[in-house]
Amino acid sequence: MKKDFMSSMREKTSTLPTSLLSTEENIKSQIQILDQLRDLIPPLSEEEYKQLQQNILKHGVKDPLTVWETTSTALHLDEENRPVYVLIDGHNRYRISQEYKLDYRLNLVRFAGLNEAKDYMIDFQLGRRNLSTPQIAYLRGLRYLQQKTIRGGNKLSTNSIVDVSVALGEEYGVSSRTIKRDGDFAAGLDKLNPLQKQEILTGKEKFARLSIEALAKTDLTKSNPAPDEVILPVKTSRNTVGENRVKKLEAIIRELAAGQLSRKSCERIVQKTNELLAILQAK
Repeated sequence: MKKDFMSSMREKTSTLPTSLLSTEENIKSQIQILDQLRDLIPPLSEEEYKQLQQNILKHGVKDPLTVWETTSTALHLDEENRPVYVLIDGHNRYRISQEYKLDYRLNLVRFAGLNEAKDYMIDFQLGRRNLSTPQIAYLRGLRYLQQKTIRGGNKLSTNSIVDVSVALGEEYGVSSRTIKRDGDFAAGLDKLNPLQKQEILTGKEKFARLSIEALAKTDLTKSNPAPDEVILPVKTSRNTVGENRVKKLEAIIRELAAGQLSRKSCERIVQKTNELLAILQAK
């Protein structure tokens, strides 16, 4: 994790003193989980979750759970301005602790708003775990979409939006084009049903990334296919084709994705993408 990011986070963070046990227990009884924040965290595989569960049952919850101290008014829940404590990090530990009635420590953080909380969670996940390539791409894509939305909301120019991909590319050591593709990948994944999205991110389901990126540009109306029809498991083929065939397929896919998307064109994108992936896997 980047040093400057951690330094800024330490300024926002405060561990509850052990003398304030009543306050700590009160906060624990009020912890809330926001789906839109929880879904930012790449899911653990079954094996990873079982290993975490065994470690906690054996050694207890070593790392504190991070909780965002905010208000109901700031989250637009109501106008009462009552304290609200939102779980930011430690969702799996919290679940296991609740199931087995285990104790845990708390770490409080404060943010200016929901967007800052999302940025914190994305950066924290990118810096703390061994993530798969799809998970890294998804998180970088979320960060790009988040920043792009904020700048778009400020009515800045198109050049400013492009600068987001350049800045994030420099931050993560990749090209701006990769960041933009990550954005399409994240937007496409978020159009899938939660189970399929989780299976892709945990590696249970093979996928054609170009198909998911194309899905980001698809308006899922009644005239267009549902997500389950667009993203299909990839079938491996042993047929090999020359480089010219690969380039031709790439050109067809890009042309289809850039045009008007309908059920027929999406089906064709899936077909051509799977053909391309089969060729690449056979090499």
